[in-house]
Amino acid sequence: MLPYDPRAVAEAILAVLESAALRRGRATLAIPGGRSPAGVLGELAAMCDGFLRSRLHLLWVDERGVPRGDPQRNDLATIAAWQAGGALPAEVLPMPAEDADLEAAAARYATTLRTATQGTGILDVCLLGIGEDGHIASLFPDHPGLRELGEVFAILNSPKPPPRRLSLTLPVLMRAESLVILALGEAKGVIAQAARRGPSAHIPVSLLPQGRCHWYLDDAAVHGAGGLDEGVSDR
Repeated sequence: MLPYDPRAVAEAILAVLESAALRRGRATLAIPGGRSPAGVLGELAAMCDGFLRSRLHLLWVDERGVPRGDPQRNDLATIAAWQAGGALPAEVLPMPAEDADLEAAAARYATTLRTATQGTGILDVCLLGIGEDGHIASLFPDHPGLRELGEVFAILNSPKPPPRRLSLTLPVLMRAESLVILALGEAKGVIAQAARRGPSAHIPVSLLPQGRCHWYLDDAAVHGAGGLDEGVSDR
């Protein structure tokens, strides 16, 4: 676990994306909604040079089933946060969660994911926030969505409003090359510490392969976690 600093987080993400772009001619980054990623996205946008920007595919880990432009949308605030730091990447790929047929929208975004990753379905970086209940993306504690085996799924009964959502599945998150997790606030520090005790469907973030998770905690979260410890091992 590392101390949270938006610039340091952005630099870590940038290194992975630049390496991917040099190796394969493209890079993929999936981002969350909420307030947590704003500072990181602004810093990352400012760091991106033309080489990476022209090869970067920006995706979302989940989206709320409301119309485009609705203030509840995840993509609205995150695009604004990116643009505060610099120009958008060449490929900006928001989830079509405004569609009436969410099942069809999920299938379509699965194709988008496959195209962006050149058929592998493996994202270079997933930037994740966590809820105070340990949820990631729209993968909630003990929810049937945790058992989805495809790549993108529709949610019609989210325990948090709005009820309709699209989300990447747990298998997609688990196979990402790098998982960057932001824990901001004391309650999320408690969750971060609990997640390291072992996998549990009660705490969805604990189900991720911790050897590829890079945790960043602010001061309040460090207090909740009982201190910083970089010794995270895979399981």
